[in-house]
Amino acid sequence: MKFTILKNNLARGLGLVEKITGKNLVLPILNNVLLSTEKGFLKLITTDLEVAIIHRSMAKIDVEGEITVPVRVLSSFVNLLEDQKIDFELKNKTLWVSGKNNKTQIKGLDSKDFPIIPKIEENEWVEINAAAFCEGIAQVIDFISITQARPELTGVYLVFTANQIKIVATDSFRLAEKTLSLIHSSDKKPFEKSFILPKNAAREIVNLYAGISGNIKIYLVSNQVMFESKFTEIDNPQSQLISRLIEGDFPNYQEIVPKDFKTQVVVNQEQLQNSVKTAGIFGGRGNEITLAVDPKKNQIELFAQDSEIGETSVSIVAKIIGDKTSVCFNHRFMLDGINRAGGKEILIGLNGEGGPGVIKAGGTEDFLYILMPIKSN
Repeated sequence: MKFTILKNNLARGLGLVEKITGKNLVLPILNNVLLSTEKGFLKLITTDLEVAIIHRSMAKIDVEGEITVPVRVLSSFVNLLEDQKIDFELKNKTLWVSGKNNKTQIKGLDSKDFPIIPKIEENEWVEINAAAFCEGIAQVIDFISITQARPELTGVYLVFTANQIKIVATDSFRLAEKTLSLIHSSDKKPFEKSFILPKNAAREIVNLYAGISGNIKIYLVSNQVMFESKFTEIDNPQSQLISRLIEGDFPNYQEIVPKDFKTQVVVNQEQLQNSVKTAGIFGGRGNEITLAVDPKKNQIELFAQDSEIGETSVSIVAKIIGDKTSVCFNHRFMLDGINRAGGKEILIGLNGEGGPGVIKAGGTEDFLYILMPIKSN
């Protein structure tokens, strides 16, 4: 193997693929990156056995071949080089690196010992705007359950229909749903599928694609999924992420989504955010605050008390339709929903002290946040 590549292109690629590697004492080769040449491209491949990332960079290939080397060593070394072309040559499982002012040797491991990356058949696919998709994942990913008691809740649930995708996550206490429009799909048949993507894979999708312009394609087979972006100047895959899927059935969350509300509140987002933060200071160990809604006064009151600290009450003017009510929420969970919803106004839907609350941005329907109340004893 012998090739020449621009330092900046290689550094960027290594920065994208190295995040899923770490100190694996059982399988040291998982701490390596597989360098493989392919018709004018250098492929960088890493995997943690759950997720695999493939990134291509343009390179001048003199002799094709492949080798694996420690990714953190190569990345750290390349980042310290001057902005220049770098020459690589493989000799007896050692990668010889020649730059403007240095000559370096990095010992590698045989590529035959590197895990086989599954090949995804590119039959059914959908295409979606990369920035919007990454933003949608980022809006819900923090609400994934961290317990393994229910594995189906430890990932992001993706639901595809003929013209849209729903991105959903829940930890049983709150649930977030983001709806996005699809751009294209394969012509053979409608892409109407659903699957649960592991949390680590979801995070890497944001790391990999959040900064690109254009679209990504999503390919799905029975138990795996592949996300793919292309070069802007040529029609060739650039970055691919392949992930296994979580087995199991995601809860039928639509059953708990309220269709109507006994009380609806529209309030300024910034005022509500600051008021929840203020009340939360006195929320105690349970992070508990009470939201009291009074339609006659056109205001909501946020109340919290702690036996050791004290208590506070904050009132905000609001537009209210429906019944007078009082509901107790975890203030941290409530604040998460307000922050993710965004917008200048927040719509809160309530169904009494025992029903789930709903938080949306006023005037939009693309983001939904459901919050379970804290029931009084």
